[in-house]
Amino acid sequence: MGLIAEFRLAGESLALVDVAAGVPDATVEFESVRAAPSGPPEFVVRTVGADREAVAAAFAEADSVTDHSMVVADGDARRYRCRPTGGPPEGLETLANNKSVPDRVTVTPDGWTERRWFADREEFDAFREFCRTNDFTFRLDRLVEVDGDDVGEDATSGPFGAVDGDAPRPPGMTESQREALVLAHEMGYFDVPRTASTADVADELGVAPASCSERLRRAQSHLVAQFRRADANIKPRMD
Repeated sequence: MGLIAEFRLAGESLALVDVAAGVPDATVEFESVRAAPSGPPEFVVRTVGADREAVAAAFAEADSVTDHSMVVADGDARRYRCRPTGGPPEGLETLANNKSVPDRVTVTPDGWTERRWFADREEFDAFREFCRTNDFTFRLDRLVEVDGDDVGEDATSGPFGAVDGDAPRPPGMTESQREALVLAHEMGYFDVPRTASTADVADELGVAPASCSERLRRAQSHLVAQFRRADANIKPRMD
């Protein structure tokens, strides 16, 4: 049983975030990362929606990458090579041994938005711990268990419809409620036996336990309401 995770990373040392900030209306995404015999890897990055001069200026002013050069241009889409600055992240051997495959990595002025496949929960937990060890804020938007034959189907739809842009949520559910619900699931709040308390989730969110409890209750209420709307066979209770 594999996992597909969609999450956001934020951190001062994330590469290319300063490039994305220089062209905020453009799409900036990784196409590949090529290991080098020595030194930092080579990134191949695709940009869409900004003119050549603006992208060149963003690369030139960025501190997180160096040695940038344009590979090819096709209309307003361009591919660039560059290398990250600074030393390797802590615990890099853990990431090298991780049985996960990045499917999509988009860079925004706030961080990375990533979709990644994991062999199992252990590999997912190891990757998350690697991110936190390097002071990357890890926010999970979606975590789905899939069989090998289900990956293609799941890649285009979520529990409430197609995944496009922001993580889907039922009508009425706020972003803070969704975040609390996803984080609680990630931390093991819903596991049997439970491996995280309301206080643990609240501490991770940076809110009071009472506020966290209210967000979770409201989020679960919206989920149940969504399922009732979607399933005509669920009859209302008659008192």
